[in-house]
Amino acid sequence: MPKHKSWFWLAALAAACLFDFLCWKKPLGIWFSIWIAALLIPGYLLAWREGKKPAAASVVISLLILGFSFVPAWRTEQMTRFVSVMLAMGGLLLLSATFLNGHWPFYRLWDYVSNLFGAIGGGLSRAILLGSKGSTPPPLDTPQPPKKGKHAWAVVRGLLIALPVVAILALLLSSADPVFGDWLARILNLERLPEYLFRTFYVILIGGFLVGAYLHAILPNKQQERPETNKPVLKPFLGWTESAVILALVDLLFISFVFIQVRYLFGGEANISETGYTYSEYARKGFGELVAVAVISLGLYLCLSTVAKRETRGSQVGFSILSVLLMANVLVILASSLQRLLLYEDAYGFSQLRTYTHVFIFCLAGLIVVTMLLELFKRRGYFGLALLATIIAFGVALPVMNVNGFIAAKNIARAEAGEDLDVPHLVSLSSDVVPVMVEKFNDPATPADLKEDLGYALACRMKMTDDPAQQPWQGFKLSEDRAWTLLQQNKSVLSQYKVMDGGGWHYAKDGETISCVSYMDMMD
Repeated sequence: MPKHKSWFWLAALAAACLFDFLCWKKPLGIWFSIWIAALLIPGYLLAWREGKKPAAASVVISLLILGFSFVPAWRTEQMTRFVSVMLAMGGLLLLSATFLNGHWPFYRLWDYVSNLFGAIGGGLSRAILLGSKGSTPPPLDTPQPPKKGKHAWAVVRGLLIALPVVAILALLLSSADPVFGDWLARILNLERLPEYLFRTFYVILIGGFLVGAYLHAILPNKQQERPETNKPVLKPFLGWTESAVILALVDLLFISFVFIQVRYLFGGEANISETGYTYSEYARKGFGELVAVAVISLGLYLCLSTVAKRETRGSQVGFSILSVLLMANVLVILASSLQRLLLYEDAYGFSQLRTYTHVFIFCLAGLIVVTMLLELFKRRGYFGLALLATIIAFGVALPVMNVNGFIAAKNIARAEAGEDLDVPHLVSLSSDVVPVMVEKFNDPATPADLKEDLGYALACRMKMTDDPAQQPWQGFKLSEDRAWTLLQQNKSVLSQYKVMDGGGWHYAKDGETISCVSYMDMMD
């Protein structure tokens, strides 16, 4: 048990109250970064106060968590923000599980899963058990020295228990007696009493979980010794012959598929002209299936590498050859999927879903290449670390590449090459696109027609954008602030592009009324 129990409760409840203050009815923004920092700093201070030294690997995780926590204050594109928040929260769980030992680089895939769930369980249970474990109590007749802060914390606990009860009873009494209700309403805003009760409840709930998470991080847990990375999770039970037959048949299937369909896979426009497929039909036909084949094949390899016996040198070499051949075929299939996607984008432009898919395919291909190397060098146990690195790479790629800015740049480049620019789609994207649009709008080399489209797009955004200064500071986002600044700097020029209200913002061009925003599925 910790030496200073009260400090754990104080830090946890303060963090929970800060969470309520920062996020209640506030948009996601800078508050998330502040709150994450407010979790990490007390955690390190509590460890120092308890005489515990965090592992160097835990510092690495902490820096990654802080980095991902900043993304919601940087970008406004929703998927980027969601992935970053999930990675930051997952990182906190991993940090809680490995704070002192720093063994996470040596975890197998199962170790990551078990420790993450163990951190959740520790957060839920350790706070409850905080006062129930400790050293053997002294005899009853032994005089006990007074504990500092004992009565103060007793008062706090009493208040936490009494306040919800008093609030409920007060609500009932105010309903029963109008006079008492009016008197109480002058003191308290009873209409918001259910809100206050709910907020008090989740603050206590979050605080309790954080206490458990802090304790889980600095107290001994089951896995103090570094795990044996290459030690199998299960004892192999599937014979070498059976596993070889499975891999050989799958390899034969993939080789046959690639051989027979190579012209269809990489024929591109030639296939379209011969089969009568549209670009959309061709790009979509089999795309999801091919990606699913790649993922299932990777899962098949992981299963077989865990359960297949390889007791002889020949079986080990044979398994590696068949596995590497499987991965190589998967790479060819991924290349086919990417080729279809590129063809679709060349015909219809870029969208959010297509861009996410781009990044996913490259990350998956990188994971498969690393998996091949791990198999060749007999380091299969490091697949968990490779998968973690791939997930982190995906999470880093999205904000760094600026998904919506990337889409805008590519679609504007297509417009310069003679394709139509989908202005409503451009306006429908997040504020991350504004710097790209402004830069191209102010470029003297931009063609007149394209400049006009960009002018209307920016004028639409200016009409639809509110001053970030009018929003709560907790929701501050750099992207929104920069977009607003750029729009105001170009306000005089953009005012010549007339945007009207009435059934939604729209503008007139070449005798046609065009809506500023496309309400179609932008994720297609």
